[in-house]
Amino acid sequence: MFRSSISLLMFASRIRWCVGVLAVLSPVFWQVTSAQENESVHVWSSDTELSVVVTEGNAAAQTFGFKNTVRRTWDSSRLRARFDGVRSTASIERSLLVRPGFRFPIGGQLEDFDTVMIEPDLEPDVEQYFVEGRFDRDITEHVFWNVGSSWDRNNEAGILNRVTVFGGLGNSWLDTDDIALSTSYGVSYTDREETQSDPLKDRAFTGIRINSDYVHQLGRLTRFDSDFTMNVNLTTITDRSINTTNAIGVAVNDLLSLRVSLQFLHEQKPSFEDVDIVARVALIDPDGTSASGAGLFETVASGGIRIDVGQGQIRKKTLDTVFRTALVISF
Repeated sequence: MFRSSISLLMFASRIRWCVGVLAVLSPVFWQVTSAQENESVHVWSSDTELSVVVTEGNAAAQTFGFKNTVRRTWDSSRLRARFDGVRSTASIERSLLVRPGFRFPIGGQLEDFDTVMIEPDLEPDVEQYFVEGRFDRDITEHVFWNVGSSWDRNNEAGILNRVTVFGGLGNSWLDTDDIALSTSYGVSYTDREETQSDPLKDRAFTGIRINSDYVHQLGRLTRFDSDFTMNVNLTTITDRSINTTNAIGVAVNDLLSLRVSLQFLHEQKPSFEDVDIVARVALIDPDGTSASGAGLFETVASGGIRIDVGQGQIRKKTLDTVFRTALVISF
């Protein structure tokens, strides 16, 4: 419970950090947008995705997904705030615990004992969070500038906290009633904290950020959307991350729709994790005399006896995928 409270406090502090960055940047675009208050187009919109999976019985697990995107548009400006979170909890296998008070000799076996069933509580298994705020302002019909900041966490990928502030230029290639396509490119500053320190990676760095957004309305009910973001460390090109999502939504009515999405999270240089070093061994007798006491263990590919020989360090996998089905509430 104490660790959960600490985690929530850290999570809240990072959100406040992002909000603070946006607050610092807000005067930049507040004067721009305040001049547009009398314009005809200034619309709020919101899309909220909800997904829940609960398993009880022989397997106990709970998975919650929540995504909310809020937009406000003016004639020449756009403001977007986005929150995306996935949290999964699961229980480890049940076990039988021998009741206290039973005694048995060293090297002997415990006999005539009683046990009690241990039902473990649910523990956090997967935590992925992403918060972003972004403001776009048109320069011409097809060119705009933008500023924003983001914070994300992915505990399974070894990312505890990663904050990015960015700004740059973009192009609006298509903007019709059915199709919208835009790309943006600029500079970024990233500060990150990982579960394992990595001397081969910079904790904070200046980078290049590339983004694209594509929306296609397929008929009256179906909509396809795709977004892509890549952030690259300028000093180490191999240190880069990609976040891309492709989704199809089918409208049920004016407020509700069903959405299926596939998200790819790629880290070209992922963080480290500690792992056990194990060996499978077989007992051999070099001189053929079992009574000589000269028996040795020899490692084998399979079978034999499993023994722990220490701990090592490896990099986590470069790619995480998130497949999601959700109910979307729009207004």
